[in-house]
Amino acid sequence: MARLSSLLSFSLALLIFLHGSTAQQFPNECQLDQLNALEPSHVLKAEAGRIEVWDHHAPQLRCSGVSFVRYIIESKGLYLPSFFSTAKLSFVAKGQGLMGRVVPGCAETFQDSSVFQPGGQGQQGQGQQGQGQGFRDMHQKVEHIRTGDTIATHPGVAQWFYNDGNQPLVIVSVLDLASHQNQLDRNPRPFYLAGNNPQGQVWIEGREQQPQKNILNGFTPEVLAKAFKIDVRTAQQLQNQEDNRGNIIRVQGPFSVIRPPLRSQRPQEEVNGLEETICSARCTDNLDDPSNADVYKPQLGYISTLNSYDLPILRFLRLSALRGSIRQNAMVLPQWNANANAVLYVTDGEAHVQVVNDNGDRVFDGQVSQGQLLSIPQGFSVVKRATSEQFRWIEFKTNANAQINTLAGRTSVLRGLPLEVISNGYQISLEEARRVKFNTIETTLTHSSGPASYGRPRKADA
Repeated sequence: MARLSSLLSFSLALLIFLHGSTAQQFPNECQLDQLNALEPSHVLKAEAGRIEVWDHHAPQLRCSGVSFVRYIIESKGLYLPSFFSTAKLSFVAKGQGLMGRVVPGCAETFQDSSVFQPGGQGQQGQGQQGQGQGFRDMHQKVEHIRTGDTIATHPGVAQWFYNDGNQPLVIVSVLDLASHQNQLDRNPRPFYLAGNNPQGQVWIEGREQQPQKNILNGFTPEVLAKAFKIDVRTAQQLQNQEDNRGNIIRVQGPFSVIRPPLRSQRPQEEVNGLEETICSARCTDNLDDPSNADVYKPQLGYISTLNSYDLPILRFLRLSALRGSIRQNAMVLPQWNANANAVLYVTDGEAHVQVVNDNGDRVFDGQVSQGQLLSIPQGFSVVKRATSEQFRWIEFKTNANAQINTLAGRTSVLRGLPLEVISNGYQISLEEARRVKFNTIETTLTHSSGPASYGRPRKADA
């Protein structure tokens, strides 16, 4: 009994210590009196593109527990494989290309079967005849990606991208630094399998002047030679010691990987039990198709959400996304995220945004435009109004099934309150309370040109 009591006392003391340690490390992180539309703070240039990194020490990003990165890959550019210690959710803002992932422990399900054909003829086999009849390639899944695709990536999963189009491939990613899966500190740490970063991890204190090399560089060539069963000279090549191309390189000649047909050319596949395995789990979904939108009004725009019900892998990452596209003078009714922080990135156009914190203060009141980032903490109320011909954005949220509550509209919190509560709470007449409660009949999108009606509630439209 005494032993059990000592164990309970030790556990309680440990919990108190850990809680106190965490509180000292991140005191009042979310006591935000002002938000700003953020631009990238660091640019890592490479041979065929660049990587732009936002300052994750900015108070609003530190509150959300995330960091943000933008990859700009030129035509024929290859972003070399790397992985993070955090969950990552990416969005293809522009362009098209190929994406590959290497999930630990999974088999190479994409195989070059030309070796089994008479004469070794085939799409990949033709370019490999000089290496012998018995040669073939095998690798893990490769997917076509295009504008509007959202891509979920587990921690520790190596990922690469290739731009096979004629315009730049732009991908934005949020890294969940506060995730339970990240066992390191709250710094974004890419681990490069190939290539290097001559400029170093300038966003980490103490690493500003240290070029970042790939992880194979840390081993001796002799160890690599034994591990890969190759000669020492080839092992030295794997370390990229004399390579200054960065982590986005330009591919010379054809890029012949085993790839599936484009999505429009593929037969519709039925989901089966195999889809539930980690190796074959679907990790992409497109949010740019208005026919699949959750909210759609031709004169106003549309909003599409992506959560774990749509993409089950998000259940493990504990992340979700929202895609919005609204026309000029359309407004997203005031709302707040009930169970998640949000990071809003503008892909096209401009909008006027207001954000209000827990103290009832307006902490942001201004324009956001293409390429800018705005972090919206949990519970902070936000309203968006398009000021350009079209305003399009992507929001990443730190919950697999993020929920919103609205302040105005047919499903809002005020619509659910009794008239007497509204009348007494705001010191207005019952008639005025009735207008507050019933005048806005939309749920999410409305016109911002002024009061739509006055007096009797309008009939709900589609």
